[in-house]
Amino acid sequence: MLDWDELRSFLAIARYGNLSAAARALKVTQTTMGRRLEALHHRAGARLLQKTPTGFILTAAGERVFANVERMEAEVLSIERAISGEDAGIAGEVRITTVETFGARILIPLLKPLIDKQPELQIELITDTRSLSLSRREADIALRLATFEQHEAVVRRIGDMAFGLYASRQYLETSGAPDFGRGAPDHAVVTLQDDLALLPEARHLANIASKARSVLRANSRDAQFQAAIAGYGLAMLPCYLARESDQLVELAASAARLVRGIWLGVHRDTRHVPRIRMVLDHFVEGVRQMAPVLSPPIPAQ
Repeated sequence: MLDWDELRSFLAIARYGNLSAAARALKVTQTTMGRRLEALHHRAGARLLQKTPTGFILTAAGERVFANVERMEAEVLSIERAISGEDAGIAGEVRITTVETFGARILIPLLKPLIDKQPELQIELITDTRSLSLSRREADIALRLATFEQHEAVVRRIGDMAFGLYASRQYLETSGAPDFGRGAPDHAVVTLQDDLALLPEARHLANIASKARSVLRANSRDAQFQAAIAGYGLAMLPCYLARESDQLVELAASAARLVRGIWLGVHRDTRHVPRIRMVLDHFVEGVRQMAPVLSPPIPAQ
């Protein structure tokens, strides 16, 4: 028979990737965590976690049972609450991956009311341009600006994000209004680095300002935002971000606007885990309410 302490240790190591962090989470020693993991492997007759130079990862057998053990954890917590008479609060960690600016500007404020209601809920926000794997439990929830396919992931579009072409008032006073019919010659653009050149907003800018010269490439939307404010040139920016500055003007709005979907993904086996389900529902409702900010009306020209 499998031991619950060993299964809890398996979950913690899978989530944190190393013995020391998992031990702190369960308030035991690192030696105890290692001993429990080896005991579990012996009882199960298979290795569920494999140690690598960067930490522990799930084996194929571990991936098959991870969601089952999470459901056991949820049931145990529910039983503990019923015995103690406590309200059915939500506890535990949820790992979320998304792109940096969206995570910082949109998700951080969006999550605050949920954390206030569920103080035992722990959020880990991973901002990265890489698509972390849901099946390998690198993240529990992914929010991206394009649809994505991952093994056993459930993905849905929950909203839209508009991009517009912006320049600073100072830049326009110096360089004049761009002639987009001719490809904006004699103008400068701030764009994404070459490895991100195939993103829709980078291609859109290249099309409508084909004659402009590139003066700055960056892999950060915040860097592009600050460069546009500083007067480097034209930049394709998320409207919600650009509208933080009254120094920026949206140009050729009807022709230059681009809309990208906001896609939410979760592993199919964990989407009903209570804490993950709560965060998913919160995101869907929050993004819906923020629609006027994420995709604002086109300004009059």
